[in-house]
Amino acid sequence: MNTLVKHPLSAACASVLLSATLMAGHVQAEEATEANPLQFYTGDNGSYAKVTLEADLGFFTQGDSWFGAPTDSDSWWESLIRPGLDVSYTLPSSQKIYGVIDAVQANTFGGIDAGLTNANYGDVNDLRVEKAYAGWRSGNLFSSLGEDFLDISFGRQRYIVGDGFLFSSEGGAGRNRGAYWIGGRNSAEYAGIVRMKSGNWSGDLVYFEADDIDETDTQVGGVNLEYAVEKVANIGGGFYSISSDIDERDSMKVYDIRGGVYPFALAEGLPALKPLKINAEYVHETADGDYDNGNAWYIAPSYQFETTPWQPTITYRYASFDENYDYLFYGSSDWGNWYQGEILGEYALGNSNLDSHMIKLKIQPIEPVAVNLIYYKFMLNDAAVAGATSDDYADEYNLIVDWTVNPHLSISVVGAIADPDDAAVELNGSDDTWSYMMLFGCIKF
Repeated sequence: MNTLVKHPLSAACASVLLSATLMAGHVQAEEATEANPLQFYTGDNGSYAKVTLEADLGFFTQGDSWFGAPTDSDSWWESLIRPGLDVSYTLPSSQKIYGVIDAVQANTFGGIDAGLTNANYGDVNDLRVEKAYAGWRSGNLFSSLGEDFLDISFGRQRYIVGDGFLFSSEGGAGRNRGAYWIGGRNSAEYAGIVRMKSGNWSGDLVYFEADDIDETDTQVGGVNLEYAVEKVANIGGGFYSISSDIDERDSMKVYDIRGGVYPFALAEGLPALKPLKINAEYVHETADGDYDNGNAWYIAPSYQFETTPWQPTITYRYASFDENYDYLFYGSSDWGNWYQGEILGEYALGNSNLDSHMIKLKIQPIEPVAVNLIYYKFMLNDAAVAGATSDDYADEYNLIVDWTVNPHLSISVVGAIADPDDAAVELNGSDDTWSYMMLFGCIKF
């Protein structure tokens, strides 16, 4: 891993990070089934009250950032502590009322991050409430429609659609909020969400006010509908209306259609092709007045070798975002979705005026360890709009190792390099290879 960067992670830094994460406790995987040791109340009917706690620490180092252009970014640290409270009380007919509140203490220190977000702030320490919402689930109240047919929630919460291509993070991190890469600021200032699910159908009605760091007073209202048959297909679509202080975004209408299909799921005699899956999504934005409409889409076939050692999964994806596309509030659901590249997608390129090819290989050599190898080819959708004469921007290579030490502790190591093509050289004025490494530990109860 160290050979990927010109400023390798020192043994001292690794020791500090690993010691901090191990002493702090354990990280909880979201699906962990063991009892939470911080749960202080358990009712006979499934009611509970528990303290939640997350602690993250990351060290980042890089060489020739921005392809060698002069910057003050070399290495830096980020940390986050998130204490909270999660309660649920069961009513007759298995109805539930629930609530979550937590606060985030986020820090950037020891240097300027690669996105230069704290260049004007230096070391940043920021504490603020992140989640604060309450809700009600219908349980068996509408038994003919299925358990928890209706779920209504309101407050500071996160709204996610699909894999985060359109909506996943309505908050913002970095700058004076700190912890740009770790984030931890995903909740809207306010969101009211009505979720419905019956059989293979599900949907939601939503209204949210974004808590973006630019304070654009962006408000979104809309509807989403999905139909899914496990291991066969899923399809979804949504419509949203937006108001905002950003002129190009104000009065915008957004149409979203997405889906995934196993094309050979029902085919007899072709067992080797059954793991093949194709995911795709298309978003169309209609702007108001003199502004042009925007479009974005991707298609991603993938195949998992289910009976092969290490269970490799290979994915190819082509994604396109035209020069008028407003990327709104996309976020991360996995490595590469939708921060495309641990260098360029995190720090240099947003999902607008961009086309990309991605090839991703994921393997699991042993049960607690997953390895991702990812290649990206980045191109400008419209070079002239960006101020370049060439479409070819850069090639990026990522190596990511995730180690789930136990249900409460995880550690990730990332190494990456980005080689500039003609457009990156034109726009940055330099042609060095950008190298990057990160060591990250997470504890979560």
